[in-house]
Amino acid sequence: MDARYLDRSTTVNAGMKGLLVALSVFAFAAVSACGGTPAPAAGTTILLHQSDAGKTFSVRGGDTVRIILDDNYPVPGSSLVWNVASSLTSVLQPGTVTRSPQVRSGPGRTDTYTAEFRAMTAGQAVLAAKGATTCEAMAKTSCPDQQFTITVVVTR
Repeated sequence: MDARYLDRSTTVNAGMKGLLVALSVFAFAAVSACGGTPAPAAGTTILLHQSDAGKTFSVRGGDTVRIILDDNYPVPGSSLVWNVASSLTSVLQPGTVTRSPQVRSGPGRTDTYTAEFRAMTAGQAVLAAKGATTCEAMAKTSCPDQQFTITVVVTR
């Protein structure tokens, strides 16, 4: 082997190492700048109904709690219309509320009320469901408003 190339190989290797180190630092900086923090994992959705009244449910932070209730219009002039609120919005944050399109097509009709809450932080909140009634043909004492609660415990 020719002696003149022995000295150059250490110079070339040192240069290559420097280039590799510089590329590694650049790659690390690029990855960090482009969202190195992982996105929070999507939680699961827990479905609740009126049959869950009085119960306690445990969910994890990031989960969605969806409560689905039936608004009722049994006869003309009477109705039961629901609304749900969280007792502690820092634990269960209110989200989307929807009602199916109302079609005034006669007695016995129901609409679907849906409310979503996002579990934000560890703690306990109570979902308070209030059903406002109207009874045109009867005194209000004969058709009182309805209400129930569901307790939700959020863990991390």
